Amino acid sequence: MTTFVRSRHIPQGVAGIKKAAAVLTVLLLTSAGATSGASAAPDDNSRFLTLAGTLAGDVAVLHIAPDGALAPVAGSPFSVGPGIFSVVNAPGSNNVYVTQVGTQRVTGYRISADGSMVPIPGAEVPMNGGPVATSAVSPDGRLLFVGQGGAPGKISTYAISTTGALSPRSTLEVAGLGLAPMVTVDPTGRFLHWTSVVDGTVTVFRIGANGELTAVGEPVAAGTVPVNPGYTPDGRFVYVSQEQGGKISGFAIGPNGELTPTPGSPYPAGTMPHAAVVTADGTRVYVPQVAGGSVAGFSIGADGALTPLPNSPYSAPIGSGPGMAVLSDDEKRLYAADTLTINVTSRIHTFDVRADGSLAPSSMPAVDTGVVFGDGPTMVKTP
Repeated sequence: MTTFVRSRHIPQGVAGIKKAAAVLTVLLLTSAGATSGASAAPDDNSRFLTLAGTLAGDVAVLHIAPDGALAPVAGSPFSVGPGIFSVVNAPGSNNVYVTQVGTQRVTGYRISADGSMVPIPGAEVPMNGGPVATSAVSPDGRLLFVGQGGAPGKISTYAISTTGALSPRSTLEVAGLGLAPMVTVDPTGRFLHWTSVVDGTVTVFRIGANGELTAVGEPVAAGTVPVNPGYTPDGRFVYVSQEQGGKISGFAIGPNGELTPTPGSPYPAGTMPHAAVVTADGTRVYVPQVAGGSVAGFSIGADGALTPLPNSPYSAPIGSGPGMAVLSDDEKRLYAADTLTINVTSRIHTFDVRADGSLAPSSMPAVDTGVVFGDGPTMVKTP
């Protein structure tokens, strides 16, 4: 959750949604004639990458070619609804669920073979009021959790049918001031983490067989403006970026869900670190640095401790501020998307991943997504 927006003239920090909306109006007028580049013609084995424009309410869909090249599909970006702070993929499917604060709803879409976004019947549900919202899907694809801010905040649980339709299960209040909460589920599907940007804490909930949530202990301190946790695939460790603290907090996840700081945590992570992405073997983590204009890389020790990779951090093109990152299937490439940029619309920059885990700028050009201010966990890859 980036706490300020930059336009072509890089104004000062934005202190809330109303002010951000005013900045957005200027941005949209400035970028009215912008184009999103060549459209892709997907093949029968299409893979896609999404990136949402948070305030404008559109979602870019890009085709991933076999060689890793990205290109927007025809019609991208697609208008969905203002205030997008989360796009999540249902594992094993091309279904994505989009939270829209401006229209106070969550809507499910199926990304078709040509990359277009088709609404899923029965997959639109109201959020019933509340500030910034994010969502998470259980690893088995059966449950959708929607977290909303407030005092208290709340988590709404929905069952996902085989068609992708949603049906309500339960709603749980979360104590504290959850103005911009992040909800995530660990890879084992046992625990949900409520990361409170305002309170600077992470609260753990155990997930029951039918999606019921039970708090595990007390909230754990996670630094200044904690955002976008990233997990090791075995569910042993979680890393939480401190957006305004310039650090990343590491935690070991105990058998009962309890969080214990990893040795040496928190770790220096540059200026405005954002979403953490962990490799499939759990040995490295990459953290975009929005205001630093780069991506930091760390090796993960057996105890979860982080050590900077050779020559980390790795610079993105001048004028870009990467806030989200996704690894390619073979993990030979890392895609980093702008949250802030002097180019008005967000670009996705490609890095080559070397054998030692360090990053190098790819020969592939940056791709203009056509969206403005891509913030929150909205960059996802379909299977």
